[in-house]
Amino acid sequence: MKTKLVVWVALAACLTLGAAAPEKPPFDGRPWNISTGNLSVYFSQCSPVGAYPRPNVIEPPPSMDQFRAWHNEGLVAMEDYVTWGAIERSPGVWDWRQHDAMEKAMHAAGMKYVAYCWVHFPPTWLRYTPDCTLNRCVEHGEATNYLSVFDPRTIQWFDHFYKALHDHFGDRIDNVYACIMGPYGEGNYPQLVPDWTDMGHCHEGYWCDDPYAHAALQQAMKAKYQTIAALNQAWGTHLDSFDEILPPQELNIEKFKPTPAAFASPQDKRRWLDFITWYHQAIIDFAEQSLKTVLKYYPAEKVRMKPGGNARGVNPISWGTYCPGYAKMAAPYHVELQPADSGGAVFGDKWMGTAYQFYGTILGTEPAAGMDRRTFLRRIFSDASCGASQFFTYEFDQHLDDIHKYVHLYTGHPGETQVAVFCPTTLYRLGGDVSPTVLACWPLRDFCDFDVLDELLIQDGALTTARYKALLVLQPTIIDQPILDKLAAFAKAGGKIIVAGSEPMQNVEGTVWTLPSLEHISPLKTPHRQWLTELMPKIAGITGVDGKLDGIWTLRRGKQIVLLNSTTKPVRTIVDGQTIEIPHDEIWENK
Repeated sequence: MKTKLVVWVALAACLTLGAAAPEKPPFDGRPWNISTGNLSVYFSQCSPVGAYPRPNVIEPPPSMDQFRAWHNEGLVAMEDYVTWGAIERSPGVWDWRQHDAMEKAMHAAGMKYVAYCWVHFPPTWLRYTPDCTLNRCVEHGEATNYLSVFDPRTIQWFDHFYKALHDHFGDRIDNVYACIMGPYGEGNYPQLVPDWTDMGHCHEGYWCDDPYAHAALQQAMKAKYQTIAALNQAWGTHLDSFDEILPPQELNIEKFKPTPAAFASPQDKRRWLDFITWYHQAIIDFAEQSLKTVLKYYPAEKVRMKPGGNARGVNPISWGTYCPGYAKMAAPYHVELQPADSGGAVFGDKWMGTAYQFYGTILGTEPAAGMDRRTFLRRIFSDASCGASQFFTYEFDQHLDDIHKYVHLYTGHPGETQVAVFCPTTLYRLGGDVSPTVLACWPLRDFCDFDVLDELLIQDGALTTARYKALLVLQPTIIDQPILDKLAAFAKAGGKIIVAGSEPMQNVEGTVWTLPSLEHISPLKTPHRQWLTELMPKIAGITGVDGKLDGIWTLRRGKQIVLLNSTTKPVRTIVDGQTIEIPHDEIWENK
């Protein structure tokens, strides 16, 4: 989840370019769908479901001069936040005045009107009735004001909203977002962000204690194990039927944080892994239902989704934002996904980007606000390296010159590399600390471009010698046996597996796994990054490796070469026999 800093009162200050039309020719941002937000937030805040409800509030659109100035500088679209509980304040009574005004103003200025829909908070007239179920936390057994992703009626209410949206606007909507959950309608379970809506009881935790959630968990485990005897053997339990399955009892412990050590036996680990994998997949499955609902009313080219982000690494597992799973889910529908937190965070961006490329999902990115120029350029370079094709920002005017200069790097094609970093997904799901891998990728990016292979991608066939020559396992740890089998097949086919440190890899059951062909380097916690020095000759000459530790990050796509000086001083380097000097915090590309 990200922090949204741009609200209605700050929008003009954050985006204003001046009322006068620019003298230079208009910049065409359409190839990259350059867009921003957030309109009608104040209107939603003041609505009955808002954080600060008050009567008779309408948020006026920005002036026509402002809209036209933004459009002339290449801004293609703006997101208007359409909140269900703000416009259907009584059953069947819809008031579209707020959004009609925004739509007409934007279209008059030649811009796209984008409906970013908040359907996950029900109107106050529905909130406490038997006609819906609210998400209920395991920790306290209390409900928040989010609709439950487990109650089938939630999707029926989503259909109710999107049908009304389409009936009213018809073709006047240029793009529309399929709502998920989370505080911003993204791919998170409930979290406390109290300045936008009235969330009721809310906190970071586990939101699967309503009857529909219990039934969904029981059905999922029955589908996996078929018999209760098989489940008991895997879990070390003595249940009489699947109907006795509930969320893990550990979640009843005050401030419980999962760690591998918290699950003493292999059976305890398997029980937790089954739960958390289901928990992550449940919200992805709900997102797919939401997406299919919107596609009933709008064609795929108009439909988008914000699946949440990566917290510039990997999200805490309680959030439920399992990024590769969203990429896999959305691919068959050919819609654009706009994950958040893209700020040039090397591992996190590649954790998402590699999945989007592998599954063939259209990638746009959305960082939170508050980027200085150095961070912004790193974001552009990282997005380009990950294969992003669309561009969203909350700071359009602040970074206008660099947008004009570099947005063409968003081609939809990633950097070319045959090096992959292993994401220790099983460790992550057990609550283990994956930060050593995340942090090691910063200095590694100086030496080579790389992909990040999550265990989901490996299970689905991404780890082949046709795609990769080397896999770097920076944290040898607990890995599920089917993934270890895939690693063995990769090594047998001639792939190189390089492991940091001598810690043995083992499966969930505790069986040690190794291969004669494994190559080892020093563990990550070595002085002067000895592990990286030892790694260099092992992957030299592989596609994606630039071979130098000089602070220059390299992106190659065919004949195109793009370099980012990640340091705070000018760097002189040689590129294909040409000596160039790149100022600090600048991007260079061959022409």
